[in-house]
Amino acid sequence: PRRGCRAAVVVRLAVFVMTTAVVLGAAGWLMRPRGEGPGKADRNVTVTMAGFEPMRITATAGKAMTVKLINPDSPFHSDGGGVHQLAIPELGLDEKVQPRSTRIITIPAAAPGEYRYYCDVCCGGKENPMMQGTLTVQ
Repeated sequence: PRRGCRAAVVVRLAVFVMTTAVVLGAAGWLMRPRGEGPGKADRNVTVTMAGFEPMRITATAGKAMTVKLINPDSPFHSDGGGVHQLAIPELGLDEKVQPRSTRIITIPAAAPGEYRYYCDVCCGGKENPMMQGTLTVQ
């Protein structure tokens, strides 16, 4: 009889360990960053509920620039669902990046000058000074 109890404990322990491994593996898979992956970009720009980092970008006049737009925020924000945006209306740019993902975008070639960029999806929108920045084209 004791041998049967010991075998039942071993089986239960094995089932528990396997179930835990499956649950943790599924959780890790669901929480992984999604998007276009590492990708090669001229510049990285992170946008969170706290704003843009950096808030100033410099580009060369007449030359397009690629930017890796990084959004580490959770999809569970009540304000905008964690989606962020980089918009520069003067350049026809309005790109969104989903929560916990990255996206490679291209800022088109532009004439010298300063262009305001912003996120108008959440966090007070484009009027919030933290949700905007400046692209300086030289």
